[in-house]
Amino acid sequence: MKRQLYLFLFVLLLAGTQLNAQATANVYIENLNTPNPMVIDGNTMYIGLYYEDKVIKVNIDDPTSPPVDVITGVNRPYGLALKDNVLYISEFGGNRLSKVDLSSANPNREIVLSGISSPLGLEFVGNDLYMALEGDNKIAKIDVTQTTPQLVDVTSAESPFELEIINNVIYFTERFEGRVSKFDMNSSNAPEIIAQGLSYPSGLTSYGKELFICEAGAAKVSKLDYTAANPVVSGGLVSSGFEYPSGLTVSGNTMYVTDFFAGSLLKADLAALSVSDYKNQKNTTAIYPNPAKDVLNVRNAPSKDYKIFGMIGNLVLSGTLERDSINVSRLEKGAYIIQIGDVIKKFIKE
Repeated sequence: MKRQLYLFLFVLLLAGTQLNAQATANVYIENLNTPNPMVIDGNTMYIGLYYEDKVIKVNIDDPTSPPVDVITGVNRPYGLALKDNVLYISEFGGNRLSKVDLSSANPNREIVLSGISSPLGLEFVGNDLYMALEGDNKIAKIDVTQTTPQLVDVTSAESPFELEIINNVIYFTERFEGRVSKFDMNSSNAPEIIAQGLSYPSGLTSYGKELFICEAGAAKVSKLDYTAANPVVSGGLVSSGFEYPSGLTVSGNTMYVTDFFAGSLLKADLAALSVSDYKNQKNTTAIYPNPAKDVLNVRNAPSKDYKIFGMIGNLVLSGTLERDSINVSRLEKGAYIIQIGDVIKKFIKE
């Protein structure tokens, strides 16, 4: 049956979207004390409360539910990343990386790495956890499967703050320099500045072809087309609730923003934006890039679980989507079939 279905598959090449309007971010949850960037797992959002030295969780489907403490005693938590039900936390004030096993009945903090200077943004690609080390002026990574993870330098950076990794390219904010830069991990070239003149850029996330940036110093969220040869910064989100927007994340067509000094979580519906070249497909599941080299991105996935088959129907890889992407770097070159829920598509691994 699978082979018959495969005969009718087509490759969906995602050209991306150009957002032509601004969405409005409205206050969703209030009375949070200095919330920083967050990470989402299903309907649960984990948020670090910087000056309270703790991480909480909230139900984003029920904003009236009170926040629940996950772990306390972390020193100025900033970056958060999730993998295999383990929450990784960059402790900016403690110069260390910690982790918490969320499956434990009584979660305790375990130190993963010490002696790193001012760690901030975290981002997973496969088993590699990338981190912005502001005090060390670099981006580095560790393999979290190692018993004693060894820090590996990735690239130099000037006071890097937040990371967003797309197709093996690291985009990062350099807040004291007022700019966004990128580093192609497939190249030996130095990082390239793609936007400057920004006001204390901090939080960073992507939606379609757009990179959204918290300009904390200007109380606004801006955006740029990261695929453009010469990206132009424009308005991204508008809100009367912005005082010092710091963190950004996207779930489906919803963007969430934490505001550090307002003590709130805001949300914006991106589906309401005008889309010039993707109007009829914005709710369609798409995979990109195709061919894929290291990472296969999935847009509008109907399920978090995926299976990848060879062309003869043999299962070669399965798992759970992490930040709407799959690490396919270990697959051999060739054609494959991916199944996500009831959606089946073909892609090429180069």
